Amino acid sequence: MSAAIERAVKGWGVDLPDWVRVLAEQCDASSQAAAAKRMRVSAGVVSQALSNSYPAALASVEERVRGAFMSFDVACPVLGTIDRARCLHEQKQKYSSANRTKVLLFRACRNGCPNSNHTRGDGQ
Repeated sequence: MSAAIERAVKGWGVDLPDWVRVLAEQCDASSQAAAAKRMRVSAGVVSQALSNSYPAALASVEERVRGAFMSFDVACPVLGTIDRARCLHEQKQKYSSANRTKVLLFRACRNGCPNSNHTRGDGQ
């Protein structure tokens, strides 16, 4: 058994959720840092997800794994079809008027995009 799979089984038990198994396989295929980079999170988040010790809800981490490694794509009103990991990353970006696309993304993410985790018009 590979190192990341062993760590995941230790944290989750033998009945790993499918996304945890995929994450562990990706870590073993390249590295934890490379998997984290594709998910647009820190290596610490990946480590905590594998060991089932992440201190917050894992829904966002699961969505990022599915987006980065399991072909979970969404229709972005600005960028077209993108993976869910990128969608979640773009939603967290602060407002910047330096780039037209960033302005459009900021507005779309906060004003009715069905993929957004923001409430309508929250301005964050």
